[in-house]
Amino acid sequence: MQKVFAASRYAQELEFMYRVILEASKQLLAGRLAGTEVSYKADSSIVTQIDHQVAAYLDGEIMQQFPGDAILNEETWHLNPEAAPWHEAARCWILDPLDSTSSFIRNGQHYGVIMALAFEGRPEAGMTYKPELGEIYFAVKGEGAYRAFVASDPDLVQVMPVKVSQEGKPSLITSHGRQSPGLNDLLRKLGNPPFHRMNGSLKINEVARGAYTAFISPAQNPMCLWDLGATQLILEEAGGRLTDLNGERLDFRSVNPVLSQGIIASNGVTHASLLDKLKNRG
Repeated sequence: MQKVFAASRYAQELEFMYRVILEASKQLLAGRLAGTEVSYKADSSIVTQIDHQVAAYLDGEIMQQFPGDAILNEETWHLNPEAAPWHEAARCWILDPLDSTSSFIRNGQHYGVIMALAFEGRPEAGMTYKPELGEIYFAVKGEGAYRAFVASDPDLVQVMPVKVSQEGKPSLITSHGRQSPGLNDLLRKLGNPPFHRMNGSLKINEVARGAYTAFISPAQNPMCLWDLGATQLILEEAGGRLTDLNGERLDFRSVNPVLSQGIIASNGVTHASLLDKLKNRG
């Protein structure tokens, strides 16, 4: 992938992300075959030993390759939320070592690894990968968003630019495992448009590639900065838009990485009208 990344101003970081994401994914696939112990965090979300293993691997690689950078890692943050002042750092890696643990333990396809590098609180480079599908997305601010499928030889990759749909009629993708009255209420306000369910935060990439016009998540299903650092960048570089349900941009320097205002990620064309319906219909 060196030729693919060479022209980017973040070529070194993209090569690094590609290398460690593929290695992390090997660990995920091996752990899935071997089986792993499941437990629950304080917020009742699922976690496995593989989550912790991959989190430690990624943190270690970042600290070795970029020793001056801060890290916001879902699993290590949960272990010690008061630790390093990551939100004050100029450069911060924001990552989820295993997005959609529920899909992982249920033999689903839509779990993956999410990594982003933020500079001064703005995601500048990001990459996601679904090991079961070999599907990778990456983006750099101002350089576009791309999708590829990794073959058995990781150097033989066909890279395709992705762009959002210009469709103005809502076609939504929503969470599969996090159904709630809040989501049903949002759908009702939008006139109950057609929607599809999928596990994990990487469903936002489906909007980026034009398969759907929007993803919505209610405040009752909080998402986190590690879910959205890379996926927001990929979506925006594909021509889309991501805000909270009040229309506000995300603050990637928020002291609390858990977001409680809901999320709407769209193709941009539908964004204003969706927000208007959500705000004005009781």
